[in-house]
Amino acid sequence: MASAIITACADPSVLAALAPHERLDLFRPPAKQLAALVDIASDARGCVVSATDGGTLVGYVAFHPPTEVESWGADATGELIELGAIEVAPEYRSQNLARRLLQASFEGGRFDHTVVFATLYVWHYDLVRSGLTDLAYRRMLERLYHSAGMDSFPTSDEEIRSSAANALMARIGPLAPPRVVEEFHRLRRAQPVTAAGAW
Repeated sequence: MASAIITACADPSVLAALAPHERLDLFRPPAKQLAALVDIASDARGCVVSATDGGTLVGYVAFHPPTEVESWGADATGELIELGAIEVAPEYRSQNLARRLLQASFEGGRFDHTVVFATLYVWHYDLVRSGLTDLAYRRMLERLYHSAGMDSFPTSDEEIRSSAANALMARIGPLAPPRVVEEFHRLRRAQPVTAAGAW
């Protein structure tokens, strides 16, 4: 197995020509996940950082504008970016690919003018393959994202607060305009807290 090659903001036509690894199935079946990545890469504000081995996609990080179905879609600035997914095929996880993908994502100041956030949900965790508990998996992701300059933030978002294994993380770019930073903080506090949380 060769070392995977990482490409930042891969061209959608190049992504479309790849074969997805059969075990890139954490979020949806591999072929459908590849189609979703091509759509993201085709968006003017989207970015897919890919890891490939030959003609096979073996890992990726996907960045895109917040979706309207979540509270983050109410972003009034239109400039917040969501780190929507990161996934590496199990056979390639010994190559430190997740950290390398994130490092490549933020190189060259790519997201320095905005806030990149990630919502960590337990129902997306690969608990079976990793052998970790939900809280241990959350801590693993926090360490991973922290390596890319992202920090944990408290939030009133009820979906995130529904489990202690969920979390909100974000990287506030050093050149992000105050109005974008303020909008991120407004949205993370937008929902009234209806019950005391344990974390």
